[in-house]
Amino acid sequence: MSAFESVLESIKRWEPKMLPNELEYRDSLVSHLRGQLRDAKVEPEYRHLGTTTDIYVKQSGFFGASEVFLELKRNLTSKAQLDRLVGQIESLEPKKNFVILVLCGKTNPTLLARLRERYRVPKEKGLLVIREEKLEIVTKEHSVSPT
Repeated sequence: MSAFESVLESIKRWEPKMLPNELEYRDSLVSHLRGQLRDAKVEPEYRHLGTTTDIYVKQSGFFGASEVFLELKRNLTSKAQLDRLVGQIESLEPKKNFVILVLCGKTNPTLLARLRERYRVPKEKGLLVIREEKLEIVTKEHSVSPT
């Protein structure tokens, strides 16, 4: 199993409680991943191509090592936050690298829909969608009404 698949499955099992800030969500997820993926390197605040990703995971496999970059955002509620997030995602080169976006806390459904549309991430699994980007979006917690 690749790092992308392992991390994605582990994140789906992660059940964070309501936390006061993004840093605590990140630390909680790092702790969870380290407990679940004992053979993987899990590193917070990882520098890559001139940018910093919230969490980096590298895992050995049958065909060699694979890696995934995680961006974690708490309370995605404004267009300015969305624009900044898209810039962060693009700097990780999702056409070349596996990226998982984890949205915690309050997430504006309109902004989530825009992200899904931009990166062609289907709402439901099992849909055949041709995608250029190697990006997945996972949401945790609750949503807020569009403003």
